[in-house]
Amino acid sequence: MEVLIEQVEWFPGVAGVLERHARALPQPDQLCGPFWAALATGTDVRTCALAAGTRIWPHDLPGSRPAGEPPATSAWPGLPRAGSSGHAGTSARGVGAAVVAASRGALAAVPVTGQWTVPRLAAVLAMLASGLPATPVANLDTAELTGSTDAAGLQRYLDAGDDSGLTPHPWRTGHFAMPAGLLRGRRGTLVAIADTYPSLGHRGIHLQPVERLTGALARRQPGTGGILLAVGAGLADDTAARIQDLGLEARWWDNGTPYPADRL
Repeated sequence: MEVLIEQVEWFPGVAGVLERHARALPQPDQLCGPFWAALATGTDVRTCALAAGTRIWPHDLPGSRPAGEPPATSAWPGLPRAGSSGHAGTSARGVGAAVVAASRGALAAVPVTGQWTVPRLAAVLAMLASGLPATPVANLDTAELTGSTDAAGLQRYLDAGDDSGLTPHPWRTGHFAMPAGLLRGRRGTLVAIADTYPSLGHRGIHLQPVERLTGALARRQPGTGGILLAVGAGLADDTAARIQDLGLEARWWDNGTPYPADRL
């Protein structure tokens, strides 16, 4: 798969984030959303977790990490605790709030959600590829992705557009990760995903058919997944308008983690 990753056309707006990403892996446990807010703003995860209203379940949740990844709790001191494991984590709106707060207002967080289809996702990715200076953070269901690192199988998808032979993803959870670039084939398009653990793909980068990523954003129910676009504050209104022109919605989605009422 490394050979294919070398062929990816990276989005112009993520160059600096990818450099920080390579140094920052792995994410602290239960903090994937603040992890990306920190990378987008060049700040630290704990500051972003506090700004996001993140709640920690103060016990080990092995299923919250890919198999073989050790616990990482050094960022937990001082973070609010959740009353149950089901209420732990970070809302999509919270990640957006962290981006704005950690950047001191220099960045805005434009939410993108709605009825995800392959053409609509492809149009958003085309915006990023054409030079929109944004950090895209996808809130998705990993169960809809592939875990394949087989270069031959991924190449067959690029050539034929058929992803049916690709293996399921072994880690199944709601998650934040960054679409970072594209690899276009004769009939298929792979999206390079920068992820939060080095064991996912090659040094934290894996390749997903655009159809799989569409399903992961839809999360089996409209309005529960989406993409946050961290852009310069002056670009927020224009970016939101462009999103709406694509048939999507510039509003926050409900990923199942509540945004603290005292922050509304």
